[in-house]
Amino acid sequence: MKEPPFEVKNELYCKLCTTLNPLSIHRRPTSTPPKIQINKSPAEKNYLPGQPRVALQGGDIRSYLESDLITRDLNKLAPYLWLIAKQDSSHISSLTHQIVRGRSIIVTEKPELHLVWIYDRVFIKPIPKYLLSHAFWEFYLTREDSPVPVPLRQDIIKAALGFLRSYAYLIRHKSDFVLATDDKHRLLPKNISSSDFIKFITAFEDIKDEDVCPRYRFGELRLTRLNFWSKIFLRRFAYQKVHGQYGAYFAGFCGPLLFIFGIFSVLLSAMQVVLAVRPIIQSGHSWITFAHVSPLVAVFPLSVLVFLQLREIAYAIKDLYRSRTWKSRQDVERYVSLHTTNG
Repeated sequence: MKEPPFEVKNELYCKLCTTLNPLSIHRRPTSTPPKIQINKSPAEKNYLPGQPRVALQGGDIRSYLESDLITRDLNKLAPYLWLIAKQDSSHISSLTHQIVRGRSIIVTEKPELHLVWIYDRVFIKPIPKYLLSHAFWEFYLTREDSPVPVPLRQDIIKAALGFLRSYAYLIRHKSDFVLATDDKHRLLPKNISSSDFIKFITAFEDIKDEDVCPRYRFGELRLTRLNFWSKIFLRRFAYQKVHGQYGAYFAGFCGPLLFIFGIFSVLLSAMQVVLAVRPIIQSGHSWITFAHVSPLVAVFPLSVLVFLQLREIAYAIKDLYRSRTWKSRQDVERYVSLHTTNG
């Protein structure tokens, strides 16, 4: 990327600027009256916007950006996310629709939990102020002489593009913007108007999947499925713990254990009934017919359960095939268009 994805006039955080001699990034001078600036040096606010612990120019900013934006675990799971979610990066409900679906919006600072939902909760990460600054993008992410190494810089860019693109789906209407800016959630910084935000976020609507990290090629992710498949592919006990007490954790096993216990109880009872009525069956033809039909009645519900599971798997495979076919077609059309233009 040679330049920021949005224009300077559309930036939403204007308090950063860059200088060439020497090359640096710093806060813009303010017009605060001298009396208020007493005992305050310019270096006091020389930190990453919203993060006083991270210097604006320092080695710590690299590791901070990596931890604040990059989703390492979900990128590893990306080849298997088709088992967890729909293979569509636009499969993201707006904030108001999240409420309609009965989900509470839970603010999180972990990028790994952004757009992850469980039952009646959905986790959403607020937009950091620095991603709204044109000067920050220019200094750290687009310049060839950026202090961030190239491999890490590319990962950060793809993660940032995917993250900001998700907000193009989360905030689609004025009501979504009101939810994002209220005091309860504060997903966006203060003093941003709805029209200014739309001008800013429009630049991210047309970003393609190949320009974002693997995680953001998918939309919302279900945490229960992530916890299950993490045991297999990440070799972790859980992707994210959702219970703070062991009592609540073990209570989750009661339902499945009771279900299994009920199945075995019914099977054992049925075996006892078969042994008990065998003499009666041999005494009449009508009971023989009943005995032949009974196994079919038992097999039918099990067949329905197996069919439903296979249908889910078939749908996921079909969706995966459709997604890859569409991407291949797009690549071919892009290749033909490029060579036609050059020719």
